[in-house]
Amino acid sequence: MKKMSLIVLATLSLNATTITDLFDALSKQPTTKIDELNAKLASQGVNKVKSNFYPKIDLFGNYTHYNHASNMRPATPLETKNLTANKDLPFSQTIEKVGAKLSVPLFVKSLFDLEKKAKYLAKSAELKKEINFYQNEAVVLGANASLQYLENLQTALNATKKSVLKTRKDIEIAVNFGRMPGVALDKIDDKLNQIDIALNNILIKKENLISKISSLTGINLSHSVDMNVVNQVQTKDIFALKPLLQLIKASEADYKASKDNRWYPKVAFNAMWSENYANNIQDNNVAYGYGYYQIGISFPLYDKSTDTDIEMKKIETLKATQQYAKTKQDLTSEVKFLQNQMKLLNTSKKLTKKDIKNQQNLLNYARIAFEEGRMTEEDYLKYETELLEAKARYFEVKSQIWQTIAKLSVIYGNNLKDIVK
Repeated sequence: MKKMSLIVLATLSLNATTITDLFDALSKQPTTKIDELNAKLASQGVNKVKSNFYPKIDLFGNYTHYNHASNMRPATPLETKNLTANKDLPFSQTIEKVGAKLSVPLFVKSLFDLEKKAKYLAKSAELKKEINFYQNEAVVLGANASLQYLENLQTALNATKKSVLKTRKDIEIAVNFGRMPGVALDKIDDKLNQIDIALNNILIKKENLISKISSLTGINLSHSVDMNVVNQVQTKDIFALKPLLQLIKASEADYKASKDNRWYPKVAFNAMWSENYANNIQDNNVAYGYGYYQIGISFPLYDKSTDTDIEMKKIETLKATQQYAKTKQDLTSEVKFLQNQMKLLNTSKKLTKKDIKNQQNLLNYARIAFEEGRMTEEDYLKYETELLEAKARYFEVKSQIWQTIAKLSVIYGNNLKDIVK
């Protein structure tokens, strides 16, 4: 009894899954986490550029042995006099050094543009993360819509099979009494076999869709979940273009940085202090401190590779601009198509629903005519097929409407969680 209760609870829990649950589960899956990490990685690129504005401090230490006595540091004017006075000088074959270095960039014009580039790339990655999530939501919704279509088609096929089986019983009686030839049963059995083949194909396709949903959400469904539109897709701006726009700005900043690197000087402050230890040539322990600070400036006069790099960056910027223009043109065209298609699909939905009713009435008349001997078996089975096809067209239209909603939501950057419940 306890085991039975657990099975019932598990079944209820599974049936309680909603489209919102699938969207929520999607946000916790590795696919989404990878996109989040890519966005964080891009944001660190900004910090990496900013780090070039900060000073660099290094500690160093080394042990050096020369084959001849060498100076521990540059000799001062006084020590140069001592050279003629035959006094101890800071020379030794073995010298140990311990010290520190400091480097501070005072002015590097290109760093400001590189920082802008990094910010644009980070923004683009953040927007791309959002689009990828919306695309995955659309895949989940589309797979569920296709699953609904297959389930409805499966129900229709089973209804057709039930109807054909009922007719088979009547034919079997007629054959047994010699009122119909035995081939009549073969024809009806062939129709039933075709239905079974279609049902089996549906099971294969359903498993594929369930697997797709599971790979994105981690949830294993036994059947589709209900979906209802609660809000319309917001169609302000084409959101899918925004990451590309940021890439254009990043490319422009990179191009400007390469020109700044070519035409602006670099100014830096450097300092160093070193404590040097050794035994001099008279075998006396000596220690000398040595250091400096400097402000340096460098100005590029000519570097052909730099000029080539500037031209390449210019071409890359133009290429990014043209790619944006092409994508905008494609998406604008697709939006117009999808919006027009939505209107036509809604009309088709009404027409195909009406067609089902008409085909059902015709099938009812055909069944009576067949039973009364006024219609052949082949003509009767055609009416069964036409009703099934009418239902299939209706279910397909409903699925296409969901697919269209999903595509528009991605293009306009709508979270499907706010549109579908």
